[in-house]
Amino acid sequence: MLRNYFKIIFRNLWRYKNYTIINVVGMGIGIAAMIWGYQDYQYSFSFDNFHEQRDHIYRALSYKKDGEGLKGYFPMPAVEMAKNEFSGIKDVARYFSRGMNVRYDTSETFSERVTFTDPAFFDMLNFPLVAGTNALSDRSAVVITEKIAKKYFSHQDPIGKTLTLYTGETYARPLTVRGVLKDLPLNSTIQFGMITHFDNLLKADGKKIAPDDWSMFLSAAFFNIPNPANAALLEKAMLKYLPLQNKAREDMKLSAFKLVTLRQQALWQGVIGSNSLYQRPDDAAAYGAISLAILIFLSACVNFSNTTVARANRRLKEIGMRKVMGSTYGQIMRQLLVECFIVVAASFLLSILLNSWWLPVFNGMFQGVDVQANYFHDTRLLIFIGCTLAGATLLAGAYPAFYVSRFNPSSIFRGTVKFGGSNLFSRVMLGLQLSIAIITVVESIGFARNARFQRNYDYGYNIESSMGVRLTDSTTYVALRNDLSSIQGITGMAGTRHHIGFADREVVADAEGVKKEVSFLEVGRDYPQTMQLKVAAGRSFDRNMESDYTNALLVTEKMASLYGWNASQAIGKRINIDSAYYSVVGVLNDFQSETLFEPLQPVAMKLARENRFQFLVVQARPAELAGIFQKVKDSWKKLYPTRPFDGFFQNQVKAEAYQATNSIATIFFWFALICILLTATGLFALVSLTALKKMKEVALRKVVGARPRHILVVINKGYFWIFIISTLLGSAAGWALTKLLLDMIFKINVGVDPGSLIWSVILMFIIAALTSGVKVWQAVKSNPVELLRTE
Repeated sequence: MLRNYFKIIFRNLWRYKNYTIINVVGMGIGIAAMIWGYQDYQYSFSFDNFHEQRDHIYRALSYKKDGEGLKGYFPMPAVEMAKNEFSGIKDVARYFSRGMNVRYDTSETFSERVTFTDPAFFDMLNFPLVAGTNALSDRSAVVITEKIAKKYFSHQDPIGKTLTLYTGETYARPLTVRGVLKDLPLNSTIQFGMITHFDNLLKADGKKIAPDDWSMFLSAAFFNIPNPANAALLEKAMLKYLPLQNKAREDMKLSAFKLVTLRQQALWQGVIGSNSLYQRPDDAAAYGAISLAILIFLSACVNFSNTTVARANRRLKEIGMRKVMGSTYGQIMRQLLVECFIVVAASFLLSILLNSWWLPVFNGMFQGVDVQANYFHDTRLLIFIGCTLAGATLLAGAYPAFYVSRFNPSSIFRGTVKFGGSNLFSRVMLGLQLSIAIITVVESIGFARNARFQRNYDYGYNIESSMGVRLTDSTTYVALRNDLSSIQGITGMAGTRHHIGFADREVVADAEGVKKEVSFLEVGRDYPQTMQLKVAAGRSFDRNMESDYTNALLVTEKMASLYGWNASQAIGKRINIDSAYYSVVGVLNDFQSETLFEPLQPVAMKLARENRFQFLVVQARPAELAGIFQKVKDSWKKLYPTRPFDGFFQNQVKAEAYQATNSIATIFFWFALICILLTATGLFALVSLTALKKMKEVALRKVVGARPRHILVVINKGYFWIFIISTLLGSAAGWALTKLLLDMIFKINVGVDPGSLIWSVILMFIIAALTSGVKVWQAVKSNPVELLRTE
């Protein structure tokens, strides 16, 4: 009997194979989207979960005096002092990263970011070892990742090989590779390629760092505290270190400390300022993907349900015969549900194939994203898939199964049962599908507009005609500048210690009793002119005034507004920064000093001497900039053949944000297209069913001379209010969701234009008109005599 049961099911699915294929593809896309959305959500909140002691490893954070929020840095001497003075601490690990030149043997020199830490680091954290040992107690040892091993040693065994740190310096330090780690997962806030003992960290002049040097801040500090109650006690106990710290660094005074577990700090995206560790994707990335996936999934389920209802009208006689032969209501209902489940199961298999392509494409769209679907080892994913398949079967098949199986066989055979898209359930489902389609279209248009906005956004300086070079030391600036001065096409050069978008410093600026945290840049005399920063009031730095080095300050309009000044009022105001007083000589027009992920920042600038320069900025016409970049690189190689060239284009500042918004726009475009196709399919099925139900009325109207527009009204009048209501709901929801996502992702964005809503509605109206028009055209062309004879 079971064999016959499934034979009937597969015969029906094969008989209506077009319906089956449409729903398998639609549901396959919906289920694939749900798996993608769920795995993206899991990835976003999985950072540092692989560390077994993540609830006992605490990261120490700082509160800057008069600053805003938590800071990721921590005073270096406080770590060892706390370990020696408090018994509740099991282990500690100082953590500091810095850039330097590294070379293997006589091969090419590379610019690397090397991490320095204490031996307890690998006892506290779980980074799997591939070869050798990760014991850092040997100060002559360095541990590297697989990626670094391949970069320097290709296919050679790296164990025992020597890497020279601080290459090119008189204090160059050779270290032996003792271990190779598996490449660190992307969902780790701690990222490094080379790591060695903390004692190998040297000052810029090659001298060792004193253990009691309170002027030094770590990138991060980790404490292993087995008893969580001791963490709160330690926070208070460490307050006694504040006088020592604040005396050593007048410019970086602290007010308190905070200890948070590794799990907590990983979840605090955007909470910790001056954070040297990596952060998880923001909430918009976590919730946006799952929200979009749910919309696609619901649209697929609604389309499945509507087409199932439409197809069921052709199976009435089959249902009647089965009831006459003794089938019960429950048996017929179960058969129809099993049919739906088989379609859903086939859709799941298709979703595996779709995601095998989609997930790698998605990962390539965004930096630091690695969403995977491990169907055999991810228990949470398997449970989610099971719930999704069950939910899809019920959402798509429950109503058709309950609705169709309840008909009386006598009514079926008398021909009095003929249902269509006029029932309340079908109308609600169609309305939901239309609303979802409009939401995705609004989002697609909204993010496409934002991509254009970001591509053409005025950052307030010459972002498209500048490049920069990171200088290795104070002696390289003059030599490189002089060598570049003869290159045709360079229209400007400037040295600077800090550089817009690449290096700045957070300081507390005190003026008239008001203290605000601002971005602080120390620049060369020609820097504002070279970067084409516009002066709103006052003047720029004067190369003929030596006093500008000691007390002149440029501020942006945004910074002036923090103190209640307009541009003209700010001139001559005195501002205290780092215990030194400056006089505002000029106010600059606002410029975007960060990416568009961040809001407009208040900025202050002071002059820096040449011996403090860390960047050389070069200006050229945009069309010639790529050629100038190569010439600058050639000049560097000529002057410093053993030092790696570290150059960059200024428009890299906007590259990540533009790539993100462009990728999101692409995702929404394809998902909107899918929703439109699913909506068109469901609408066509219901209109077809309505037309079948009203064929006799259509035939009679044609006999008495009705025009095509009258027939159009007869067939579609039941859908008019559905379209109006769905348009209003979809437009409102699309506007709200698009604005929410834009504001969460980009602090500077184009917003949602009313035109996006209008064009979305017009597009859906055209699609609906074309979809229903096809069926109306068929009805108009039909022979009324044949229709009436059939009836």
